[in-house]
Amino acid sequence: MVKGKQKRLVAIAAATSLLGLVAVGTYGQRSVGVAQATHGQVLAPVAGRSSYYVSKAAALLNGVLVPLRSLRVMQRAIALAPGADIEAAPTLALLAAPLQTTGLGPVRIGMDLNDLESAGLTPVPIAEASNGQCRYYRIQDYGEPIGLMAIDDKVLRVDIWPGSLTTTRSGIGIGSSEQDLVRVYGKRLEATTNPTTLGKTVTFTPQDPGEDIYRLVFETDDKGRVTQFRAGQFPSVTWAEGCF
Repeated sequence: MVKGKQKRLVAIAAATSLLGLVAVGTYGQRSVGVAQATHGQVLAPVAGRSSYYVSKAAALLNGVLVPLRSLRVMQRAIALAPGADIEAAPTLALLAAPLQTTGLGPVRIGMDLNDLESAGLTPVPIAEASNGQCRYYRIQDYGEPIGLMAIDDKVLRVDIWPGSLTTTRSGIGIGSSEQDLVRVYGKRLEATTNPTTLGKTVTFTPQDPGEDIYRLVFETDDKGRVTQFRAGQFPSVTWAEGCF
């Protein structure tokens, strides 16, 4: 009975992950605000009813996105539940894993894309984020907004984009403060100004032997909050514009 229930939970997690990816749209690129603006541009030309329809569009969009976020919370709860067989669904292993300097769960920095497929995770190209031999991929049937940068088919970094629930091993995630970063990582941080976000680029360099070629990089906004972060191998992990 327990095993049967667990299999059903795994099936639910896989199905809802795919649903979230289809409904949200462009992977990791479009915020709720931009999506609402897009709806507004379509509906605004209706004479005399512009503001009415724009507000309704925003409410309807939130009515779709909020439940989808709840589904992702449910997936994460399934993955972290005691006794959950995360080996039965590799995407659950990703949900249960924190981001580390060396990778995210079964995704290891330095692995080939073929090895990723062998682990049961199918990489899907993100064409608009790719350039030449440097390419970004998402994971098929995985709803979290993350991207894998690969050069010559070798994974060199993992990007955590706005809206993701993924955190580092120390609990840092989207929305964490610069004070949180200092509290957790202390003097091992280096910070530079980021003119694009009006915040900072904050870099953590591990001191453990064999890990000094890896980095955690956090981007903050003008309020000092983490908007996105990434882990990977130096120097590709430091490229602010990704593959461009």
